[in-house]
Amino acid sequence: MSNNAYLYEYTVGSQRIECIAESDEDCVIYRAVEWSPDGTMLAASTDDSTLRIYDANTQVTQYASGEHRMSPLAAYTTIAHAGTLLGFAWYPHMNRDPAANCFIESVRDHPLHLCDTQTGKVRASYSAYDAYDTLMSATAVAFSHDGTSIYAGYATHIGRFDVHREGPPVELTQTTPSRRSRDGLKGIVSCLATNNTHIASATLSGQLALHTPDTQIACVWRVPVEYGGTGVTHLRWAPNNIHVWAASRQSEFIVAWDIRDLRAPCAVVRRPGRTMQRMQFAFDASGRHLVVGQADGRVVLHDLNALDCDQSNALVQDDPNSVQAHGDLVAGISSHPYYPLLATASGQRRFCDPNPAPNCLRVWSVPAQYYCA
Repeated sequence: MSNNAYLYEYTVGSQRIECIAESDEDCVIYRAVEWSPDGTMLAASTDDSTLRIYDANTQVTQYASGEHRMSPLAAYTTIAHAGTLLGFAWYPHMNRDPAANCFIESVRDHPLHLCDTQTGKVRASYSAYDAYDTLMSATAVAFSHDGTSIYAGYATHIGRFDVHREGPPVELTQTTPSRRSRDGLKGIVSCLATNNTHIASATLSGQLALHTPDTQIACVWRVPVEYGGTGVTHLRWAPNNIHVWAASRQSEFIVAWDIRDLRAPCAVVRRPGRTMQRMQFAFDASGRHLVVGQADGRVVLHDLNALDCDQSNALVQDDPNSVQAHGDLVAGISSHPYYPLLATASGQRRFCDPNPAPNCLRVWSVPAQYYCA
C-alpha cells in the first residue's frame, strides 16, 4: 500500500482501540509527543527539560504486517537541557537519510538549535536579538511547509530563519508597535502552526493571527470569552488547511475558525477539565476525527462530520467515542501520518497525592478504513 495514494479514517464503535506499545519510564511527567513525518519515530518532551526520541519502526512494521501484539517502547536518544525546553518541531522531510534526520528545538536563554536525531548533537544555531542586543528565547517554533524556513515566536516578535544559513533571522517582525498600542498581536507568542499558504500564531493573552510567509500580520482575532480566552496553549491546522483549531488554558472548549470568515467560530468541541497545562489534540489523516486527550485520562474521538459548521450556529459536540488511555491527564497526543496509530503521553504535577498514577507513553491501534487520496 502506497502511503501517498491512500488515506485512513477512524471507524471506532464496532471494534476496540488496542494498546500495542508502552514505555517503561513511569517517573517522568510528559508534556508533548509528536510522530516524525516519516512515521518511524516519536519525540516526547518531559517536565525535566529532556527530549526523548523513541524508535517506533518495529511497532509500525508489526502493525503493517497484521501483528498487533504488545511490545516495549524504549528511548534510544535522550537529550537533556540546562534550561527549560520550550518547544520542538520535526524537520518536515525527515526520513532515515542521516542528512534529513533532524529536528529544531527551543530552550530558554539559548539560540534555536537544529539537532541530529541519532546523536542529539547540534548541527546549526539560529539566534535573534532585541533592540538592547539581548538574546531572545523562542517560546514557539515551527518549520515552514516546504522545510526551507524556521519560524520562531518571541515575547514581542516573530522571526523567520533560513534553514541553510546559521545566525540571525531573515525577517524579524514586531507583533505590536508598542506595549501601550492596541494594534497588532498582543502578548507572548505561545503557539505557531504552518500550512502551505499561511502561518498561524497565538498568544498567552488569547489572541490569534494569520501571517504571510514573510511574517507580516494579515489579520488578528480573539478567542471569545465564553470559550475561555485566557491564553492559547495549542494551535493546529485541520488537514483541509482551511480550519484552524485552538485550545486555551483554563478552558473546557477547543474552538475552530474558518479562515475565509473569521467573524465567529465555525465549530466548538467540549473537553472537560480546566487546567493551566498545555494539552495537545490531533486529527486523523482524513481530517474527519478530532482526537482529544482529557484531564481524567480518557482519549476522545470526535466525529467532525457531526458538527454544524454554519457560522451562525456553531455546535458543541458531546457524544464522542472514547477510551481510558491513562490514569492521569493526557498532555500529549499525536496521530501517525500514514497508519491509524495514535501516540499518547500522560503526566501532571501533583503536590498532595501520595500515590500518583504512573505516567507513560503509549501507542494505540485504532480501527480504521483506507480510501484513495
